[in-house]
This record gives sequence, C-alpha cells and structure tokens, in this order.
Amino acid sequence: MAYQKAIKENWTPYLLFAVIVATLGGLLFGYHTAVISGALIFLSPAFHLSVLDQGVVVSILLIGSIGGAVVSGSLTEKWGRQKTLLFASVIFIIGALMIGLSDTYEWLITGRIISGFAVGIVSVASPLYIAEISPPRLRGAFVSLYQLAITIGILLSFLIDYLLSDTGNWRMMFICGAIPAVVQLVCLFFVSETPPWLFKKGLDKKAIQVLQRLRKGKGWLNQVDAMKGVASPHRSSDWKTLFSRKVRFVLVLGLFLSIFQQITGINTVIYYAPKIFEFSGFSTASSAIAATLIVGIVNVLATVISVWLLDRVGRRILLLVGSMGMAVSLIFLSLAFFLKTTWIDQVSLFSLMAYVSFFAIGLGPVTWVLLSEIYPLKIRSKAMTVAVFANWGFNYLVSLTFLDLIRGLGPEGTFLLYAVISLLAFWFVFRFIPETKGKSLEEIESIILH
Repeated sequence: MAYQKAIKENWTPYLLFAVIVATLGGLLFGYHTAVISGALIFLSPAFHLSVLDQGVVVSILLIGSIGGAVVSGSLTEKWGRQKTLLFASVIFIIGALMIGLSDTYEWLITGRIISGFAVGIVSVASPLYIAEISPPRLRGAFVSLYQLAITIGILLSFLIDYLLSDTGNWRMMFICGAIPAVVQLVCLFFVSETPPWLFKKGLDKKAIQVLQRLRKGKGWLNQVDAMKGVASPHRSSDWKTLFSRKVRFVLVLGLFLSIFQQITGINTVIYYAPKIFEFSGFSTASSAIAATLIVGIVNVLATVISVWLLDRVGRRILLLVGSMGMAVSLIFLSLAFFLKTTWIDQVSLFSLMAYVSFFAIGLGPVTWVLLSEIYPLKIRSKAMTVAVFANWGFNYLVSLTFLDLIRGLGPEGTFLLYAVISLLAFWFVFRFIPETKGKSLEEIESIILH
C-alpha cells in the first residue's frame, strides 16, 4: 500500500510539461492528415484534379508517412527520442509552407510527401517518448493524451477549413499547420531525453537526474534497478530478442492491432467526411464541412472519456466496447444508404458521430498505448517501427481505395464491409489481447520474456 501511495504522487509539473510537448506531435499528426478533408473541395478546381488525382493528393501523404515510420526506429535509437522529435518539427514546418505556397501539382504532391514523412516519424517517437517518461499508474492516460492530441489536431483542421471555406483559401489551411510545429520546436529545447534511452547508452547518472526531475516522492527509486537491468548495453542482442518465440507472438499482436485500427475505415471519415456528407444530401461545401466539424468535436470528447477510463477499466474492455460499437454504427449507416431514406442526411451524421466516438474510445487511443507498452526495451523502437509501418501502409491502402469502393459497391456496400471488419477486430481482441493496466514497462517485459 505504501508503494502504491508513493506511485500516486509520482509526477511533477516538469513531467506534465514534457508530456504536453511530446503530444504536440499528435496534434501535428492530426492536423496535417485531416486538413486535406476540407481543402480538397477547393484544390480540385484549382488544380483541375480528376478522381484519381484527388485520391493521390489525399493518399500521397501516407507514402511519406510510411517512409518516416521506416526511419523513425533508427533515428530514435541513434539520436534519442527528443532529438528525433526536434527533427520532425522542422520537417513539419517545411512541408506546411511548401504546400501552402505551391503553384503546381508536382509541388503540391512533394509538400504532401514531406509532411507525411514528419507524421510517420512522430507516430513512433511521440508515444515512445511519453511511455518512457511516464509512471506506470499514469502511463495509459498519458500515452492516450497523444491520441487526444491527434483528435484535437483533426478538429482544429476541420475548424480552420470551415472558417476559410467561404473564401476558399486552401493555402492558409495548410500554412496554419506550421504554427504548432514552431511551438513544439521551441519547447523541445526545454525537455530531456528519456531515462530508459539514457540507461541504454550507459548514461546512468544523467538518467537518474532526469528521473528526479520527472518524479516526486521516492516511488520511482523502486524502478531504477529494473530499468537499468532491461536497458543494460550488455544484455543479449536486440535481434536475438526480436526473434524469440514469445516476442514474435507479441510482435504479431501489435502488428494486427495496428492493421485493424486502419482497415475498420476510420480515415475514410477523416479524409473524406465532406464528400460522404455530400453523398448523403448535404448540398453545399460549407454545410458538409460544418457537419464534419461536428464529427470532429465528438471525436475529441469521446477521446477525453477514453483518457479518463484507460487506467481505470483497462485497455482490453475499451477495445471490445469500441470495436463492437463501430460495427453497429456502420451497419446503421449502411442501411440508411441502402434504404435511401429521406432522412439519410440525419442518419449519416448521427451514425458517423457514433462510429467516430467508439473508435475514439477503443482502437484510436488504446492501440498507441499498447504499442508503447508491450515491446521489450531492446527492440521497442524497432518493433514499434514495424507496427507503425503496417499501420501507415494499410492507411494508404484504405484511403486510396475508398472512392473506388464507393463507385463499385456503393456507400451501403462499402460501410457494410467496414462493419464486418470491425466485428473481426472484436474477435481478435477478445481472443488474443492481454490486459497491461497498472504494470510497469519492466514488469510487462519480464512477463513477455520469461
């Protein structure tokens, strides 16, 4: 009981500041991926985009994200988590300005790839940084703040799109994405590297100094020996660990969880929400973007609930409730399009609000939390790179094929397909995903490897 009491006090204002700075990576992630949703309506006539061109403009960011995810493992290992985030902030600024100032299709595409590269980097580095500086009791909530920041970034992009929709100023929609990157760039100079990375590099004294700034009380002292043990540079090679039988199973769990987060269709809503609302009867660009803004607000509010629940009810139950709720919401949406009801616009809005809410409770935040928890330190950045690579790869596949699915299967068939996949996600979680609530990263690693 005394140990638990110490852990409850195991944080400082500096820790909270460091977490917030890292979560700005999530806000940038959300803004730069979702801003295209409203901007696409104005980009199409400005650049004379065909349906294929529109799909490329949306999905090409994901190609950059895949590249960023691939290199992020090496960067976080070589440079550290904090310096990698610094690098990503600079790339975000370059990408936003390049898109906003573009006057050719090629320049636009190049800027989207560069922005995507930064998104891919922070999708590994931000949750990794947060997980490694957080005390066990608060780790779920702190890492899920990253997903909350993503939803805030998405909402912010929807709001900027809406405010600029009357003028059609798509350039400013993208340029605004450089502002939070500048803020993060400055703030990152005032936070330290994570203790596990410092221990891994043999910088024990520096690691303990950072821990003293991150935690108050004496509870953190109980974790130092365990942290030093798993981080020791003299432990068995990370590749040997990576291919051990138990770790292979955990790798597969993280991989499939990442894939399900995407193939249940969430980013079709994030990227194409105004078009979906146009399909369902919203007659003007402003009304479609306004409906999208409502969905963005619901996304943020539901994620706040998830942050509050994660360290109370656990990861597994939120995944189960979330995936089943997504399936039911998508079935209602599919039926509305199939029956072609006169109130399809209302049903589509409420169905998408419910669908996004259940995603924001389950697969949205919990995926990032589990990916940051289940991998041993020696392979954590490499394993997260593999999982995030798969995440972005399937994100690209889903976003690239959505308009073709709409044309081939119709809206009703497309959303029914995503509902079936959501049910498969429910089965996968029920059958394979363990509970990690309340365990330190070192305890989770010990369970996995022994």
